[in-house]
Amino acid sequence: MSKIFYAVILIVLGACQNNKTKPFENSDHHLTEEERTILQTFSDIDSLLDLDSGKFWNKEIYGPILFIDPGTRIFYANTNNADKSFHRIGTIYTDTLPPDMNIANTAIDWNNKRWSMVMLPLPTEKASRNNLVIHELFHRLQPEIGFENLQELENGHLDTYQGRLLLRLELQALDKALHGPETAKHIQNALYFRKKRQKANVIKDAENALELNEGLAEYTAIMLSGRNADQMKSHLRQSKTEFLSNPTFVRSFAYQTVPFYGYLLSFNHPNWHKEIKVNTNLTDFFIKAFQTDIDMDRSLKEVDGQYGYDYQRIENEEMEREKTRIEKIAKLKDKFMEGPTLELSFLHMNISFDPRNITPLENMGTVYPNLKIIDDWGILTVENGALMAPDWSKVIVTAPTLIEDGTVEGDGWKLELEPTWKVIQMGTGFILKKG
Repeated sequence: MSKIFYAVILIVLGACQNNKTKPFENSDHHLTEEERTILQTFSDIDSLLDLDSGKFWNKEIYGPILFIDPGTRIFYANTNNADKSFHRIGTIYTDTLPPDMNIANTAIDWNNKRWSMVMLPLPTEKASRNNLVIHELFHRLQPEIGFENLQELENGHLDTYQGRLLLRLELQALDKALHGPETAKHIQNALYFRKKRQKANVIKDAENALELNEGLAEYTAIMLSGRNADQMKSHLRQSKTEFLSNPTFVRSFAYQTVPFYGYLLSFNHPNWHKEIKVNTNLTDFFIKAFQTDIDMDRSLKEVDGQYGYDYQRIENEEMEREKTRIEKIAKLKDKFMEGPTLELSFLHMNISFDPRNITPLENMGTVYPNLKIIDDWGILTVENGALMAPDWSKVIVTAPTLIEDGTVEGDGWKLELEPTWKVIQMGTGFILKKG
């Protein structure tokens, strides 16, 4: 997996480098409630995946796991590192993550092992905990099952009126397919909305890239989470409802689409996921797997009139949102394209961010409200927006308001520079330079 973390990633701000508490160094330590939950989760996941015995992907999914507190950077692991230097608490291990490592829900290569990293606190509900951890265990397994280095592609169309409208209609149809009669017709209509949204190959490819990465991970997680059939249906509906409340769908839609299609397909084709390869297009695969023909000559209102997907309400909501989006984009263009800025090019970038509230800025990139980037030049922490280039080659922040030895600050951002780097002015803007 690349150093761009794709999983349900949450930004870590103000991570403490000088911890007030120390990791526990002996098995006599009295466990806190959180530590007991961690112990239980390790046991639950081990038991669930022991039952699977590697059948789901023809590979053992269970492996090294780090549960980490983003404030203190203290972590708990289900195994020791290669150097056997972690501190033991009964059957688990603990230590403190180095300050130069980002914290996120992801998979990392560290200490000669590949780990799944999960941020604390864990969900309170057991199946949700299982879901989260198995999702990240899939990312750890990805290189072994042929899904390594999936390309990051922009899905900015899913922040626009038309893209959001068609995605919401697709999810409405999938929900009805799962919970009501005429399942086959609702699946057919979901794929109709999907194909209508994916008319352009660039859109089809971009959505597919994220679905192969996050969609397959989430499908694996729900299927092995220990939920029964009723719990699975309830989870999918609740997950969809929570998803629809997100400010943007750009980086989180795959957590909904593939689990819905995959679960519906699993009744008649339980091992469908084993047929998926890195070059598979999931839209084409699902159309063929569900053995359905899609009539693209129908109108949206015609399909809604027959099957009731609440088209009028969704359209009205998305039209109102579009007005606000256009106003927001105008302000962001002025901030990052018209005024003076600092440009930071990437060398060996490592990033964490919140994917739920980003704003695509047409063909100029995407604005991330919060992020943390570690690179050769230092550590950048952003709390008030930064513009990521479309090809992920650089990030742009507003012009510095303070430049001192080792520290540069601007409106809602701070850069901790490595000693050999400095910020210099070039024309009306600023760049980083080594030496």
